Amino acid sequence: MAQNVTTAPNGFLAFVAEDIKQSPTMYLTVLALLLSTIFLKKLSSPSLDEMEPPLLKPGIPVIGHLIGMMKHHGGYFQILFDKTRARIGTLPILGGKLYIIFEPSMVQSAYRNKNLAFEPFAVEFAQRELAISDESARIVRETNLVPEFFSTITKSMVGEYTHRMNANALKYVSKELEALGSSEPMKIPNLYLWVRDMMTIATTEALYGPENPIKGHPGLMKDIWTFEAGLTGILLNIFPSITARDAHYARARLQAALGKYYGAKKDQHEDAAQIVKGRASVLRNYGILGEEVGNFELALLHVSTANTIPTLFWFMAQIYARPELISRLREEVVPAAQYGDDNEVTIDITTLDQKCPLLVSCYREAIRLSNQTVGNRRVMEDTTISDGKGNSYLLKKGLNVQMSAQVLHTLHNVWGNDVMEFDPERFIEKGGKENLQSERAKRTSFAPFGGGRHLCPGRNFAFAENLGLMTSLLLGFDVAPLGQEYAMFKVPAMKACVFSEAAGKPVREGHGFGVQIQKKRGWERIKWRFVA
Repeated sequence: MAQNVTTAPNGFLAFVAEDIKQSPTMYLTVLALLLSTIFLKKLSSPSLDEMEPPLLKPGIPVIGHLIGMMKHHGGYFQILFDKTRARIGTLPILGGKLYIIFEPSMVQSAYRNKNLAFEPFAVEFAQRELAISDESARIVRETNLVPEFFSTITKSMVGEYTHRMNANALKYVSKELEALGSSEPMKIPNLYLWVRDMMTIATTEALYGPENPIKGHPGLMKDIWTFEAGLTGILLNIFPSITARDAHYARARLQAALGKYYGAKKDQHEDAAQIVKGRASVLRNYGILGEEVGNFELALLHVSTANTIPTLFWFMAQIYARPELISRLREEVVPAAQYGDDNEVTIDITTLDQKCPLLVSCYREAIRLSNQTVGNRRVMEDTTISDGKGNSYLLKKGLNVQMSAQVLHTLHNVWGNDVMEFDPERFIEKGGKENLQSERAKRTSFAPFGGGRHLCPGRNFAFAENLGLMTSLLLGFDVAPLGQEYAMFKVPAMKACVFSEAAGKPVREGHGFGVQIQKKRGWERIKWRFVA
């Protein structure tokens, strides 16, 4: 009996050994498949601490989330949230991990957390986005330049500095408005392109002052938007001169123009924006000199135009597609204007929040519907965040965290069942204790500008630019559809954002959404002034 117990296994092993000799390919194939299965299992289910956010597995192991992001960009997070209804999760991607936060209070907590930093992304993207020299990239990586840079940005966008930028931008806007037709309507076949071009120059006037390198060069103005449209291809950095050709050469032309501006130190003009002066000063203090400053500062030009201007278009389009809303807003903005001698009308931007709640609500609603930004942070130290309901989650050092504004801006339990519709009154605060919780939920779930110490410093400048133009148009101009009745005048569809974009743009660049603008009777000789 004992002999049988010992010899039977030996006989089986001998049989297997002989069979392997006869059919080695089959056994090697089985072994390879077994090892591959184990390897894929390991990749698709990375080790997870019990305190980390729950694993959200993709439909296709290992690469499913990556495919989703490549196909849908930031919109993938909306798809993922709709499917899982998760508050927070861990995405396994190619053997690594990415944290994604959907719950509004945790998003705000993450933005405020000092252990979750944006700076590493600025360092990593600088060379790919801006094609800076290897030496400049080394300085960015190995010195304290980036923290000092961000500190300077924050200090440069407050009080008097922002007021001066507003004054210069709105000065240009007022000249453009005064030049609009009075006896005959001005026909604008494409409202988006008209707004884009006018406000691009207004913004660069605010930044660069009298030596503005963009003004008077229509090709460079077009290059700003060509670069913006192709930025994702540039960031991929796979032979960009071939795969992102138009954006690559637009970048080169813009950097050449900015290089001359900064190389000649025209940024030191007294009427240039403090943010332009301050950023350039930091770069020079760290040894980045001459025209290389211009290579860096393409980033400032890009962020100053890429999101604010499309948002203004949606703000205008949503209003001008609703004649009954136009009438209500016209009545509301009248008290915000002061009527002086010599046909001057002064608009005090600082009073609009109080005097024009419907107009401000329309602006924020346009932002809510168009902003699809994805916030990025890197975990610098093991960190725990809480959802305020007794649940805490561990975020591991070295991993990235992403937060989708699109998800926050379309939460049905916060915004209502008409979440995809434009509601002019959605952001008008409702008083009373019964509305306290819902109003707080809206504030927490509205995150187009990021948060924490990297809350967008240009948000107040954008508010003044956009509200200043819109108030002027409502007061002094008749705007109507071009060549069609209001019943057919529909707001264009919006393109989904790619990862390098934050604000959606109209399909076909807004083709077909045209207007005619004419000065109202009695307002033909008005001169516009703004206080901001």
